[in-house]
Amino acid sequence: MKKWTTRVTTGLVVAGMALAMQSAPAMADDGTAEVTLTEEAPEAGTTACGGWRGATAGYSGWKVSTSDCAWISQESKKNPQHRRYKWAAQAGSNTRICVQVQGHYWSTKKKKSVATWKTAGCGTSGTAVVRWSGPPKKGGGYLGLAATPKVRAKVQPGFLGVGYKWA
Repeated sequence: MKKWTTRVTTGLVVAGMALAMQSAPAMADDGTAEVTLTEEAPEAGTTACGGWRGATAGYSGWKVSTSDCAWISQESKKNPQHRRYKWAAQAGSNTRICVQVQGHYWSTKKKKSVATWKTAGCGTSGTAVVRWSGPPKKGGGYLGLAATPKVRAKVQPGFLGVGYKWA
């Protein structure tokens, strides 16, 4: 009887959607198994920091999707900083959703950073730019701001699909 060996490789799928497991037993001439990976595993702590994140839209109201990593704006010498969000519905599906994205600005009245939601559009894809800056500096400009990007979405009435991705 030949000896069988199986190697199992696991990888984390973007934005905590699921833990994917790949298992590929294959019998070589010497009776051992070999597995080849189709993608290189990301380094620890870098999984969802900068790529597309998967999410679902709510049927009865807004469903919030939060990034696993903070986004940090740089200091500016003149104008406040901004962040660009992109989103797209699942390809090939009957999906139409409305999406809002979160930005942050410094409130001089409240003396703290305030989060605001901005509409990024309805349909199958969209882009939005939001303000993302800290308190004003003496002499002009703005300090940077670190915060967690958030997107919220809901399904448009009459449509079935709820899957989308955002960056």
